[in-house]
Amino acid sequence: EDIIKEGDKGDVLYVVASGEYDCTKVIGGKETYLKTYKSGESFGELALMYNAPRAATIKCKTAGRLYALDRSTFTNIIQ
Repeated sequence: EDIIKEGDKGDVLYVVASGEYDCTKVIGGKETYLKTYKSGESFGELALMYNAPRAATIKCKTAGRLYALDRSTFTNIIQ
């Protein structure tokens, strides 16, 4: 299952509580594996910080749990 898709609007930061999530990016027209996110890591902050489209696609690799932090809460914490 896709959690975020490259090019989509980003409005949430995700924190991995459990499971594994693969990160890929289209480079030169080809989907390229970048890394696997695991418990304790987070992703999606770039879209929130720079108000930019998602830079990569994150897919669920194994069953797990994510916590989501919305844009306004993220901005409030950062400020």
